[in-house]
Amino acid sequence: MTSFLRDNIVAVHGLNGHYRNTWTDKPGSSAAKIWLSDLLPLKLPGCRVMSYEYDASVESMAVGTVRDIARRMTQEFKDKRESDVPIVFIAHSLGGIVIKQALVLAEQSPTDFPAMTEQTKGIVFFGTPHRGADAATWGALVTRIVGNAFPLAHFRFMNFLKKNSEGLYKVSEDFRHLASNYAIVSFYEEHAYNRIWGKVIVDKDSATMSLQHEDYMMLSGTHTSMCRFSEDDDRFGAVWRRIQRAVDGPVHPSDRI
Repeated sequence: MTSFLRDNIVAVHGLNGHYRNTWTDKPGSSAAKIWLSDLLPLKLPGCRVMSYEYDASVESMAVGTVRDIARRMTQEFKDKRESDVPIVFIAHSLGGIVIKQALVLAEQSPTDFPAMTEQTKGIVFFGTPHRGADAATWGALVTRIVGNAFPLAHFRFMNFLKKNSEGLYKVSEDFRHLASNYAIVSFYEEHAYNRIWGKVIVDKDSATMSLQHEDYMMLSGTHTSMCRFSEDDDRFGAVWRRIQRAVDGPVHPSDRI
């Protein structure tokens, strides 16, 4: 998005997301603000902000798995990024799982991807389903996006994102021993996705990782709107300050005064 020189901020969208719209307060409007490029550099001068895109459309005919997406991300990351610069990842929803899987793959192949694990300092999660969600929850979200005509069986991430699925469990277990190397910030959604259904998409239990050094906080908004901020949005203050602190890496309870 924007070229700066010091810290690398890498944003990864989630399910049915977009590298710009996911982070835009009013997608399609001439007055829209993309907080990654329009607001964040004003608070963190010198940062370089990048937004990674992958095919996460619920109607996509793509067959790649989360592991496939994560491996391609590590390869593209190696090709494009500058060395010796701290990294903070920002993730929405499924994007957080992709990031965790990418860091696990990078750690397993240190000669191929040395910079990714060593220079990553923190991860800021927005509504990431670490433990998944009920199938009915994802079904309601998909139906809201594409309508009732879409056959839910064709939603390629459905089994993976189910509550406590084997795939999610493996990613979480593989990542757990790496988590202490990074500042971890987890935001969970406050508002139900629609008034009739009355539930959040990813609840607190799934959106947090139960780590001692994890900084977690409820953020106003639905699963979609929780990562969209305007210039005068009070939520943005809580977000950019945690991104700023994440650049310094993890602070464990024993390190606090």
